Amino acid sequence: MEKRRWSGAVVPALGLIAASTAIAWTVTIGLPVTVRTESGFADVAFGWPLPWYHQDLSRFGYTDLPVDVTVVGDRVEPVPTQVDWLAFTGDVALTALVLWAAVALLVGGLARLRSRSQPKPPLDSPR
Repeated sequence: MEKRRWSGAVVPALGLIAASTAIAWTVTIGLPVTVRTESGFADVAFGWPLPWYHQDLSRFGYTDLPVDVTVVGDRVEPVPTQVDWLAFTGDVALTALVLWAAVALLVGGLARLRSRSQPKPPLDSPR
């Protein structure tokens, strides 16, 4: 019986981690970062709320500052990229915490709404 309880918790936890990782990556590649100085292109930090994906975009030579940049995924001539795995883990953990709270509130609200919509049995009927 104890084994079922743990296996029932592992699958949702793995799903939460997978969803949080996907959200963290999507936010990282989707949110632009504003670079205000030429020296700022040497280390552009992507990721929110914790920057974990760093790229050296100095070779592109932007002239109009400030400029909004996004993650560069060039396969022909890749840009120097560094990943801070500790910050990435923290980013995924924070995303999982927010996602877990949102799902818990949604499930609780739906359960409450469902219990209100079901007809109540008459008081004189046996239970």
